[in-house]
Amino acid sequence: MHEDVEPKGLDRRLFLGGVGAAAAGALVTGAAGGRAWAAEDPTVQPLPREMQASGQTVSALALRTFSKIDGTPVYYWRSNRGNTVLRDWRCTYDFYDRLVVWIRDLRRLSEDGGFGKVSFLVSAGFYVNKSGQHGAGTAMDLDHVRWAGGRRCSPLDRHHSSSNRTLRRRYLAVDATCRRRFRYVLDGWYNSAHADHIHADFGGLPTLCQKGSSSDTKFVQAMCNNFMGSGLAVDGIWGPKTNGAFSTAKNRLNISGNPHTELDAWRTMLARVARHGFRDDAF
Repeated sequence: MHEDVEPKGLDRRLFLGGVGAAAAGALVTGAAGGRAWAAEDPTVQPLPREMQASGQTVSALALRTFSKIDGTPVYYWRSNRGNTVLRDWRCTYDFYDRLVVWIRDLRRLSEDGGFGKVSFLVSAGFYVNKSGQHGAGTAMDLDHVRWAGGRRCSPLDRHHSSSNRTLRRRYLAVDATCRRRFRYVLDGWYNSAHADHIHADFGGLPTLCQKGSSSDTKFVQAMCNNFMGSGLAVDGIWGPKTNGAFSTAKNRLNISGNPHTELDAWRTMLARVARHGFRDDAF
């Protein structure tokens, strides 16, 4: 079983030669002379004004326009819950490459847990006209994942704090897939501002489990509580109890190597956490 199949580079050559080869014919030239991508579906609605990049910004950031990630529709529910009209989202080309790798992880790992096809995603935004990673076109806010057959994971509905352990474990599974591919992942345990979405961005790669990161530590604490009943305070402080619970989880998941310093070890651990989460299975 391959825990981690990592396309090397994730750069323009990879995208045009591999991940994006089928879509390369959609490349068009914008009015300002910069590159833009033809919409994947003509029936799209405009995004809120703050998500609409100016022509100057598009040219400067070389933003890619998309309404699906690797064929999976991405909807917007913040102003109209349940809306399935496609929209034109924007992010950088490199970030879109990473989104494709992420959703393929999500599909593969959830299928291993007996889930069907990922039917659609819901997002609160990618590029947003503000400072930080969203303003750089290198961030995603994930609101909802829906699978064929009706199963769902809904950060928008605060599944991280649900009374239903199955939903909490599934949330952690989706959270883990994000952490395999994005360095900074901020979830419902991180703070109240992220209670209704999972934020994932491109800053600070590579992905490792860092004891000094409040985000990583809170994820580990929530993971140990929900899969092993560790009873940890989810406070973002990597103390002796958190360290002991993490070591127990690492042993139970049969992880070799050091997830704090070795990329493959951490990604393999996250893949196994995700599989347990989608199966609703303790470890």
